[in-house]
Amino acid sequence: MSSILSFAGPRFTTKRLTLAGMLIALEVVLEKISIGDPTILKFGFGFIATALIGYYLGPWIGGWAMVVNDIISNTILNSGTAFFPGFTFSAFISGVLAGMFLYNQKITWQRALIYEFFQILVTNVIFTTLWIYIMSLNTGSTGKTFWALLLIRLPKEVITWPLEGIIVFLILKRLSKINLRV
Repeated sequence: MSSILSFAGPRFTTKRLTLAGMLIALEVVLEKISIGDPTILKFGFGFIATALIGYYLGPWIGGWAMVVNDIISNTILNSGTAFFPGFTFSAFISGVLAGMFLYNQKITWQRALIYEFFQILVTNVIFTTLWIYIMSLNTGSTGKTFWALLLIRLPKEVITWPLEGIIVFLILKRLSKINLRV
């Protein structure tokens, strides 16, 4: 059951499609809930549903579920931000990472913290900073340098990493004891 990473996922069935739809809906709702000021430190809860998607659906179904979530969130339920395909790619990578670290794995606090570290590093620190930088170039503004944006964004990610890791651990540990069969 436990390996370092899981590259295999479950077969795509009607039951898993239904679960994916429910988890996507949960992700959409949790993304809208946040605490704090977006200009200083904003802490959202969408990461919980991302972890659940990876835990139950594996890397590949999880990746595509996150793509569907991104498209729904940024088209149908858009709150005024411009759609950018880079964020859709990041969403896919986010679902794949969640599935690789969490699907068919024994949930430990170390695994949860390592998963959140890579999730935050790859999707939030590297890709989101890159997409914001690219989008700032396209607006005709002078555009901040990638490194300046990274320095602005990095403290928030360092602060949220252990918080998200602990929350993911507590939720997934509890769900693993229920032994829900999907």
